[in-house]
Amino acid sequence: MPALETNTTPSTQPPPPASEANVEAKTIAAENVPLTPPAPEDLGQVTKNEGSQIATPLPPPPAGKGFFRRLRNYVLTLVILGAVAFGGGVYYSRINDSFHDFFTEFVPYGEQAVLYLEEMEFRKRFPNISNRGGPQRGRGDTGEAVKIPAQSGVAWRVADAGEPAGRQSNAADKTEKVKQIAKAKAPEPKEVPPKPKEQSAPAAVEPKKAAPASVDAATTGFKTPEVNEPSRLPPPAPLQPVYFPGVDEPVVQDLAHMLNDIIAVINADGAHAKYSSAIDKAKNELQKVYKEIDQIKAEAEKNAAAQVKERVDVFDKAANDLLTRVETTMAAQEAGWQREFDEEMRKIKDTYESRIKVMTERERELSEKRLGNKMLEQALELKRQFTKQIKDQVEKERDSRLGRLDELSKSVSNLEKLAAGWNEVVDMNLRTQQLHVAVEAVRASLEDAAHPRPFIKELVALKEIAADDSVVNAAIASINPVAYQRGVSNSAELIDRFRRVAAEVRKASLLPEDAGVASHASSFVLSKVLFKKQGLAAGDDVESILTRTQTFLEEGDLDGAAREMNGLTGWAKTLSRDWLGEVRKVLEVRQALEVSLTLHPQQQDLQTEATDTIEQVIQTEARLQSLKVE
Repeated sequence: MPALETNTTPSTQPPPPASEANVEAKTIAAENVPLTPPAPEDLGQVTKNEGSQIATPLPPPPAGKGFFRRLRNYVLTLVILGAVAFGGGVYYSRINDSFHDFFTEFVPYGEQAVLYLEEMEFRKRFPNISNRGGPQRGRGDTGEAVKIPAQSGVAWRVADAGEPAGRQSNAADKTEKVKQIAKAKAPEPKEVPPKPKEQSAPAAVEPKKAAPASVDAATTGFKTPEVNEPSRLPPPAPLQPVYFPGVDEPVVQDLAHMLNDIIAVINADGAHAKYSSAIDKAKNELQKVYKEIDQIKAEAEKNAAAQVKERVDVFDKAANDLLTRVETTMAAQEAGWQREFDEEMRKIKDTYESRIKVMTERERELSEKRLGNKMLEQALELKRQFTKQIKDQVEKERDSRLGRLDELSKSVSNLEKLAAGWNEVVDMNLRTQQLHVAVEAVRASLEDAAHPRPFIKELVALKEIAADDSVVNAAIASINPVAYQRGVSNSAELIDRFRRVAAEVRKASLLPEDAGVASHASSFVLSKVLFKKQGLAAGDDVESILTRTQTFLEEGDLDGAAREMNGLTGWAKTLSRDWLGEVRKVLEVRQALEVSLTLHPQQQDLQTEATDTIEQVIQTEARLQSLKVE
């Protein structure tokens, strides 16, 4: 049978339709086609390995993913997701009632799936309930539902009223027809919202509806006679099935099942009046068999209980005997162990007592020796302390007399150092005086000269006197060679020359930088009209600067005068440039002479040390006098 027509074989995917894309994907490209193998006569002698390599075909090219493959994956994904969603909906509908109503009403095949699961769960929970028969038939006209267990074998079959009564072997078809008639005649029940956990409710309702249907089906053919017709009896009622609600015996259930099948066939054929006595007798015999089986089971249980009780008594007696023997054995063994334990404890006690006695004696001897050693150590320590105290006292007395001699020797050594240092101080003072005389000679030659003259000889003498003095040598080297070769002007010459320069500066004070002949003439005329200032005039104009410079020159402050003149600009600074150069030379020479006259740091230290040494000599003489007195 093909796979598509069976329910057990797995479904297979249909082959993709032959399209141009699939044909092109399956077609091998020209460059991937293997070459045609050469003829055997062209190969010659070839080894087996080479022949196997030539015969190996090329691997097929990898097939690309086409449209149909993606479509197949998409469809499979949708199917899987749909199945998972459907299964989840079925499971959740069994938990939530609202979702159960929605799922069974709007989802296709949702109600069938939910009912199938509920039926499976019901069968799992109640495995003894039979599902082989149809709905049960009510007893009498009360409409009470009859529940038959699964082992009872009850089959409820009622013949259709519209069909002629005939003997047939297949009662299942007739049962289906009876169900249809019962459903057609029964009133429609009210809609009740389904509950997932109450699966047995439909099975309990169907027997109530089926009982009136079967009675109607049995009495449909009977019609009440008229007045002018002879009286006739109604047809007898159909036979009732036998059932045993609380019986679990397989034999009784099988017999009841067989008898119910026979009753169903008789009712279907309409021969229940003919075989009613036989069926009643069979029912009575079946009940007798059931009672006899119960009696046999009761006797067997009673005998088994007696045997079990007898065996339990035997086992209890044997257990008590065994327990007594075990307790006796354990008591004897415990007494033996207690005796052995007492002997071992006595031996251990004796051993430890002897060991403790030996250890106590040894500890006593050790403590006596340790005490004697401590006493000897204390005696030696006391002797050492006494000797140290005597030595310290002697040293203290000796230091009190010899300490002054040490101080005296130190004072003598200080006097020797003082004498050596004082000689150096005397030599240094002598050289300083000579240096001062040479510097004063240079300064006198500069101030006394009526005209500038060289002072090279004086500088050479000063340098010889200074010897290796770096300060004096640096000061002499800082003097401009032109100054000591040609000489420098004195203060009077500088003042006289400043007056001439100041007059020219006043004339050019009003000239701009790019002045012409007319500017020079006007500046000359206006300079005659300008008022001269006196003292330290304030301001940055030319007249104020010249006035302050003249004041500094009269006071002898060449440095301040040079600073003021250096503040001029333009033609005024150009005219005063030579005078400023001469003033700088004079200032450099004076600064060099002042540096040469300043004391060197070493000389100052020697003088300080000499002063300290004199004080120490005075203190030493005082101590010597005190020693002489003592």
